Amino acid sequence: MDSRQGGEKKEEGIRIEVALGGATRTRRGAGSGDSDPARRRIMGGWSLKTRLIGLQLVVFGALALAGPATFFWIWRSLDRQFDEHLIFLARTLSEEFALRGCPAGPQPSLPRACFATPEGDVPGAQDCVHLPRHLLIQDSSGKIVCGDGETRPLAPEAVRQALASASPTTSEVRWQNEKLRLIAWPFRDSGGRWLVMEVGASHFVIERALGEGIAVLAISSALALLFLLGASFILASRALAPMDRIVWRVEQIDEANLKERLPVEERSDEAARLVVVVNRMLSRLERAFESQKRFSTDVAHEIRSPLTSLRGQIEVALRKARPEEEYRQVLRENLDDVLRLSRLAEDLMSLAQADAGVLEMRRLAVDLREMLSHVVRRFRTQADQKDIRLVLHAPEPLTVLGDPDWLERVVANLIDNALRYSPRLGQVEVRLARGSGRAVISVTDSGPGIEPEHLPHLFERFYRAAPSRSRDEGGTGLGLAIAKQITDLHGASVRVESTVGQGSSFTVEIPLARPTIKNN
Repeated sequence: MDSRQGGEKKEEGIRIEVALGGATRTRRGAGSGDSDPARRRIMGGWSLKTRLIGLQLVVFGALALAGPATFFWIWRSLDRQFDEHLIFLARTLSEEFALRGCPAGPQPSLPRACFATPEGDVPGAQDCVHLPRHLLIQDSSGKIVCGDGETRPLAPEAVRQALASASPTTSEVRWQNEKLRLIAWPFRDSGGRWLVMEVGASHFVIERALGEGIAVLAISSALALLFLLGASFILASRALAPMDRIVWRVEQIDEANLKERLPVEERSDEAARLVVVVNRMLSRLERAFESQKRFSTDVAHEIRSPLTSLRGQIEVALRKARPEEEYRQVLRENLDDVLRLSRLAEDLMSLAQADAGVLEMRRLAVDLREMLSHVVRRFRTQADQKDIRLVLHAPEPLTVLGDPDWLERVVANLIDNALRYSPRLGQVEVRLARGSGRAVISVTDSGPGIEPEHLPHLFERFYRAAPSRSRDEGGTGLGLAIAKQITDLHGASVRVESTVGQGSSFTVEIPLARPTIKNN
């Protein structure tokens, strides 16, 4: 076991977890239980297939109500037409009887027929459709004048009421195993005598038609229901089968295999569009997890290095008694590491606040020329120590709206970055110029430059074009990322241009403040 592995063994138990913007990750193994209550409610409830079939049954039930309603309407219509036909029979037959009277002939023992039977008709001709099922005429004294064989009215109370009120009266009775609708129709004969004609018609035809209608309606409804259930189940199963496959495939994907993608089928329905959307989401998640993983690794490395240095220096200092000057030297070296950790903590806090949208930023008028002069003066000593010529070109004052502290930090990060990578006897130029409605700040160094493949990633957190270069110089690798966050919050932009062997130039463009109009 080498010393590096031994050091890592000693440092076990120190675990660094970084969560920016409140993001946390939990690994769920394939065999672990699902403790999400919302997921349990969804999985334990009705499936989409069941709900679709249920919805179709509800719609079918609503449509099925139209059958009984239609049946009731037809029944009421037939009943109304039946009454109208019965009234028509009573009026027509009473008028004919008043005009002709009873047919002549010997007085039979039973009431004679009210109307003569045409010669040649077969027996039972009185049951033809143009004659009622029952016919009887009674006078006001209760004597049966004529009839179809009955010796008394089938509905005597209706007959008495019709005579008393001189208005038609209806009733229903059972007669010879069938249901009759009766009407007692009062009228005067040719001699002015009051008579009542009891006319009855059978419900048999209507009842038979309605019964057949009910049977047909029930059978057709049952068959339609069975067909609907079968067709709904088959169609829902075929339509939702792609969804089931998508759900199964998505459940197999976690942070360990985010490179997996759902197969895209050659179709254009909702399932295919869902596959495309899920694949895009997985790509975003993969990038986010990779970025988070890389960020956590970088933070752990950044913190572990000064901690290891502090621990080693303190352990060496405590092994034996030393002179006061040696202790001071150890403390000075420890202070450098502590300051580095402090800068890292401040940078991480700034990034976390920016990600969470809680970074406090003021909107004040900032004179960029004055601010740049102040920042350049701060870095003058550092530039002189490296024999680097630090030059400021700011021919005119330009004013922008923003937070002066954060804007100053952007410029300071860029100048510090330029001084760190510029060679001895090199030059760093800071320029301020006016663009189209924007103030343009550029920081140009004479360093080794940056390869083109690194330029798109320079503003990512902890990204370094050369590994450990910033770390050796004392940087945290977050300066450019913080500069990018601050410029975004100000509605500004930052970009970089570099040529290998000639140097790099970072440019910040900030919208100029609109001039205020003073009223005289």
